[in-house]
Amino acid sequence: MAKSFRCSPTPHRRWPPCVPDIDANPIRLRFAGTPRGFEQAFLQLRGALDGEETKPDVRARYHIELVFEEIIGNIVRHGAPQGRDLRVAVVVDINSDGIALTFEDDGIPFDPCNPNDAGNLKALAEPPDGGFGLKLVRRVASSMRYERAADLNRLVVTLPVL
Repeated sequence: MAKSFRCSPTPHRRWPPCVPDIDANPIRLRFAGTPRGFEQAFLQLRGALDGEETKPDVRARYHIELVFEEIIGNIVRHGAPQGRDLRVAVVVDINSDGIALTFEDDGIPFDPCNPNDAGNLKALAEPPDGGFGLKLVRRVASSMRYERAADLNRLVVTLPVL
């Protein structure tokens, strides 16, 4: 079974808010890359983790939520081309080998694995006290892999099984 989230049309948005359709692992979310879409997706992620048959332990769950919040927050704040909405998809796959979070968006190309891109993000868009989110993600992740293909950013963050 798979957790999936269908988006239903709304007249005022090109990419509609999500309506959950929950089955099981992996957890799949699709949502508009807006603050409201982010908020709804985070609540849906938490609900899906609550219903997970093989629930992650408290520390692993904290890391899942931390990585989700930091990566999606950056996508929503910095990824939209001028005048265009973003589309975001996230898959959370929890298994005995580890936890993989896969993020895809159709925003501006940005490689969070490249320290030079991270520096540009901080210099251009973040306040002086910001910039710690990617450092936190790197600290808890066992690996991060980025690619740009078919006009999509794709980031896979792997967390260890705790």
